[in-house]
Amino acid sequence: MVRLKRSILWACLLVIAALTVLSVYGAFLGADRAQAFFNSLPVVIYWGAFGVLLAAGIAVFRRLLWVPSLLSMHLGCIFILAGGMWGSPLGQDLQKRLFGTERIRKGQMPVLEGTPENRVMVADSNDTKELPFSIRLRDFRIEYYEPGDLYIQSRDGRRWKLPAEAGRSQALGKDLGTVTIQRAFRNFKMDISGDERIAYDAPGGLNPALEVMIQKPDGSTARRYVFLHRAGHGNPNDPLVMSYEQSPRDYVSELEVIHDNTVVASKDIEVNHPLHHGGYHFYQHSYGQNQMGEYTILMVVSDAGLNIVYAGYAMLLVGVFWHFWGRRLWPALRSRQAACTPVGVSGEVPNGMG
Repeated sequence: MVRLKRSILWACLLVIAALTVLSVYGAFLGADRAQAFFNSLPVVIYWGAFGVLLAAGIAVFRRLLWVPSLLSMHLGCIFILAGGMWGSPLGQDLQKRLFGTERIRKGQMPVLEGTPENRVMVADSNDTKELPFSIRLRDFRIEYYEPGDLYIQSRDGRRWKLPAEAGRSQALGKDLGTVTIQRAFRNFKMDISGDERIAYDAPGGLNPALEVMIQKPDGSTARRYVFLHRAGHGNPNDPLVMSYEQSPRDYVSELEVIHDNTVVASKDIEVNHPLHHGGYHFYQHSYGQNQMGEYTILMVVSDAGLNIVYAGYAMLLVGVFWHFWGRRLWPALRSRQAACTPVGVSGEVPNGMG
């Protein structure tokens, strides 16, 4: 028995050392190649051997059964391995064979604005599979860092950059004059009545623009409107070319989940803030526009085994905390509590009374 215990202990140490080497190696492969590597058959055999050794340790080292912190740490590691293997491609193939459950492990889902969609293009294949529910895109929007910048370029190649704020001005030299930003619009609109044109900022909507005044060297002025989303039609004889640019801050898809013609969930998803429903995570991946309107492209990822992994991490953290800190803090807290308990609080009658 002693030799068996020693063999299991050394085998576990070697497996943990191998895990360290594999982790360092995988860090240099990149996300896609690392995923393929850790799901390859030799490494899957390694994961299985690791789990068997942990289970054998619980069976052989009886002390683990009587020390809750150690048992929690070992079970946590087993749960993490089991959850990861359950959600792997081989694990999902096994689920399909044993239970007939077929899941979409990973894929992309283009969703046109206003049109429910449940078809997913499976990654690394030409297959298209359907979800048991539909996703509808209410709206897609891009949020920008403000205020942005006004870029100015002369025909001879000189360039200037000006923060897109009202009151900002830039001298362009004696031959070009001065540019001043008069107003910044969040949603530019213009009313035309006869020869009169009135520009204003309308509520709602999103059409950022700048009103620019050009003070020419001869003293005359010219007004120009520069739009964020539309380049406009410049005069080829104009000595200045202007553009209004803002850096994208976030991409937001307003999604609804539809099941049996009923909206059962909704969420505005952003990068790294996905929608979770029906065993899948829906991430913001890309976007576009065609003749039918705006659309968003979602990354669909199955969460099979994820809850098992989370449970394993929770058990591991609780076990580590209790083993190294909790079991030492608990007696100290009990002693402090006993020292702070008032006399007579237990119901006993103090001497000299009664």
